[in-house]
Order: sequence, then structure tokens, then C-alpha cells
Amino acid sequence: MKLKSLVLSALIAGAAAVSQGAAAQAIDRTVPLVTAGDGVGGFNAHFGDTFTASTVGSTFTDIFTFNIGTPFDASASVTSSFLNTPQTKDLLITSFSLYRYNPGTMAVLGTAIAGINETGFGSHPTDSWSLSSYGLTSGYYALRVDGQVLGTGGGAFGGDLTVSPVPEPATYGMLLAGLGLLGVAATRRKLVPRRI
Repeated sequence: MKLKSLVLSALIAGAAAVSQGAAAQAIDRTVPLVTAGDGVGGFNAHFGDTFTASTVGSTFTDIFTFNIGTPFDASASVTSSFLNTPQTKDLLITSFSLYRYNPGTMAVLGTAIAGINETGFGSHPTDSWSLSSYGLTSGYYALRVDGQVLGTGGGAFGGDLTVSPVPEPATYGMLLAGLGLLGVAATRRKLVPRRI
């Protein structure tokens, strides 16, 4: 009888350990961004994720991919929202970054641009991160959000990305030439005597 209860206790303890291990697994997702053109060669995109109570204790890595064929400037931000589980911030964002990657291997190319943690102070503030980068070359890029689901309510985060094309050097040359012609015209106008 003791052997049966000992085996049963071991099975119950093993099942409990397996269920706790399953809840604390890492969640990894890669999703292509849906972009909306801004009418001047750039685009905007929104991204985010939602976590349920079944993911409590899990860490997560969400990767949002996009590509662009011209040099560009980019800025992005991400903010968490959370239910107010007593004594706990339900969703904790631990990092936010932008990087170029190889679409075949998903390997990071070069150095990632780290986001700035702008989370406020006080009791369980909402996480807020942002990043900006200028003069990026064309290619495949990804936004990465890392974090942890802490509270019993799960949680969610949302973000936005704005991409603006960088004018090519020829465009700057035409702009400078146009400004030079305006300057010449203004100087000529000053030199020509006015008749009254």
C-alpha cells in the first residue's frame, strides 16, 4: 500500500513539475509587418502581441520583419498595457531593438540599434520604449521586442514604426542648384535700377 501511494505521489509531483515547466516556456514569434504607404515613399506600420493567463511565467521574443529598397530613416515606439494584478506588473518589456538581418538564415547583420527605456517611475508603471535611426541602407530589417509575462492576467503591448526615405545625393544637388539660381535672380534684381 505504501509503495502505491509513493508511486502515485511521485506521478503527481512529476505532472505538477511538467505543467509548471510548460507554463514557463519561451514564446518566440516572427511576423511580417503589414505596412501602409505614406504617399511620399515611406510607410507606417503597427505591431503588437497579446498574452493570456496560460502564458504566465513565460519569456517572449517577438520579431516583426520588413524590407525597404531605398535608404531610409526610421523611428519606432512600443508600449505595454497590463491588468492590475496585485503586487505585480503583468507584462514586462525588457528590450526593444531594430536590426538588419539575412532573410535566408535570420542572422543579424551588423549592430542592432537598441531602444531607449522611457518607462516612468511609481508603482508598476506602463513600459514605454522608443528608438530612432537615420541613414539606414536598403535591405531586410526586424524590430525585436523581448519581455516576460509576470501577472495572472497576461497582458499586451503595441507599437508603431515610421519609415521615411532619405533623399539621394542627386536630389540634394538639384535643391542646392535651385537655391543658387534663386540667389542669382535676387542679386540681379537688386542690381537693376528701378524706374519710377
